[in-house]
Amino acid sequence: MFPKQFRIHAVLILAVLFMIFFPLLNEKPDKEKAEKATAAAMEFLYLIDAGQYAESWQGAAKLMQEKVTQEEWVDKLTKARALSGELVERKEQSASYSTTAKDSPDGEYILLNYESRFQNAESVAEYVTVMLEGEGWRVAGYFIQ
Repeated sequence: MFPKQFRIHAVLILAVLFMIFFPLLNEKPDKEKAEKATAAAMEFLYLIDAGQYAESWQGAAKLMQEKVTQEEWVDKLTKARALSGELVERKEQSASYSTTAKDSPDGEYILLNYESRFQNAESVAEYVTVMLEGEGWRVAGYFIQ
């Protein structure tokens, strides 16, 4: 097998690989949670695509409402969508689950990543963070790159 002097190295390498990859296995949300979070995200995105920015803010999680005012939200989205134009296509690329989020209280979060195309922007990444709030899932963050 391995010479004795290399066995400890093999064990340490396996332990490090386990520490790296085991948490990644837990990041995938269970099917039911993912479906509910995706439905909440799609409802939110539908409002944004329809130009109903104030309504999207009103339906968002309290966490998001505390971080950005409705007026700021409407202003930023109006400017962003004026540059990008109408949505052409949106495809979900990934979904990950976490119980922590930066600058946010512990809870249940699902980050959805979409690859999108707009009239004036061919390749755009949209990130929607959905959190469990009370009995339902609500959008806590929306970012475009």
